[in-house]
Amino acid sequence: MQSGREDDLEACYAIKFCVKLGKNATETYEMIQTAYGLTCMSRTSVFLWHKRFQDSKEEVRDDERCGMERDVRTPELVEKIRNFLDKDRRVSILTISTHFGVGVATVHRILHEDLNMRKICAKFFPRVLSDEQKDRRVGDSREMVELITSNPSALGSLVTCDESWIYCYDPETKRKSSQWKHFDSPRPKKARQSKSTGKLTMIPFFDSKGIIYIHWVPSGQTVNKQCYVEVLREFRMRFRRNRPKLFKSGRWQLHQDNASVHISILVTNYLTEMGVKTVPHTPYSPDLAPCDFWLFPKLKENLRGSRFEDVEEMKEAVTRVLNTFTLEDYKGAFKKWLERYKKCIEVGGSYFEGD
Repeated sequence: MQSGREDDLEACYAIKFCVKLGKNATETYEMIQTAYGLTCMSRTSVFLWHKRFQDSKEEVRDDERCGMERDVRTPELVEKIRNFLDKDRRVSILTISTHFGVGVATVHRILHEDLNMRKICAKFFPRVLSDEQKDRRVGDSREMVELITSNPSALGSLVTCDESWIYCYDPETKRKSSQWKHFDSPRPKKARQSKSTGKLTMIPFFDSKGIIYIHWVPSGQTVNKQCYVEVLREFRMRFRRNRPKLFKSGRWQLHQDNASVHISILVTNYLTEMGVKTVPHTPYSPDLAPCDFWLFPKLKENLRGSRFEDVEEMKEAVTRVLNTFTLEDYKGAFKKWLERYKKCIEVGGSYFEGD
């Protein structure tokens, strides 16, 4: 913040006068705004100068800044900063500025314009994969790609499912609550809130044409192997009714993850008795499950921030959101599923960035 302009210098004297009168920062800003109108110093600057004068500062001009050059973006400095970052990728802009004796703005321009770099947070992954787990991810992905490539209709015969909690209130993220504001506008406030205790487990079954069946687990009931077998029985009845041709052909396959319930002997025996074929799913691979990389994130993004009085209202909201998903959305998700299998093979089984 600079006070070089006459208006700003005059405002600094006025702020100092208000501090002498015992006015707080908010009262001072309101008085300055009333006096100077559109040419008023920004709220941040008024608060900064108010704090300085409260701390017994008498000078109304900015302190001299020693050792900072205005324009030093030379190729030599750019290369020095590049080498400096190679040693520590977590170093802050302020640390670089202090180390090389240049302004923060200069360092910022060098990083973004000359080095084309930006500082980003690490992305969390389910776990650190061993070489054996990576090889298995590649093997299962290659099996799925070969299956779909050799028979293009196979993608349309896959049915996938998974479980997830749905809350009566799931607070919106900090990023989602951001909004455009003027520099002198107050920052929006957001209270820290937790997810509600009202929740239900949702088990959706869907294919490339849309939702086939949704099972809501009653409150207080655990999804154990006996419960899951009953869910599969109900799904099979709905599937026969909603996809009669595919069901009758017997060419459809069920995809589920490796949760202990899904791979229990009781569930495996039931699927075998019913003649239901399953496709492989590698452990620790939510990035290869349509429910995890598409359906649940997209559904919860639409529900986040909404508050429901009870679980029945929450169920209705879930139904409304799912009804907005088009046939093209489901087809696109399954095409993306195939693309993710191919990408997994390309990167040797490691986790990868994806939409």
